[in-house]
Amino acid sequence: MENIDRKSVVVFFDTDVIINWLCKEEDINTGEKLWEAPYKIIKMVENEEIQGASSLLNFMEIIFVLRRKKRWKDEEILDALSKIGSVPNFSIIIPDSEDIIRGYYNQVARLFDPFDSVYFGACSNRNIDFIITRDGDFMKNANIDEKVAVSPDEFLRQMNSSYTNSC
Repeated sequence: MENIDRKSVVVFFDTDVIINWLCKEEDINTGEKLWEAPYKIIKMVENEEIQGASSLLNFMEIIFVLRRKKRWKDEEILDALSKIGSVPNFSIIIPDSEDIIRGYYNQVARLFDPFDSVYFGACSNRNIDFIITRDGDFMKNANIDEKVAVSPDEFLRQMNSSYTNSC
């Protein structure tokens, strides 16, 4: 892969990696700190080394997971979402009708779940270089034509080996 200015790289954060970061999750079998790589990537966005994005649907999914599965209080959830929303160089994509239509065709053709089909449609309609996820099914379906969905650790490896940090 050729050297590309990091500042031109745009990453899309899937729900799972944002939750890894917010909840400081660790793998129960290995003890791996799942939150560390997403944290490093978010710091890269915050330091304006790369650009970051997620979608309003991801935020809705985050609210659901934090409220129902993690048992967070609403105030904690709103604080967490403000924390994400205040990161410089981070945008929230509001999926439009084109994203939904593309998502429908993605779901039919690639066996995406409904959320992932819309996320992939939204990313396809914008200049998203990488989808950062730990969801194996999402990766498999997104990477049929080219490798765009990667784990946080894989993204960091690629950034360290292939991209320059020019001014």
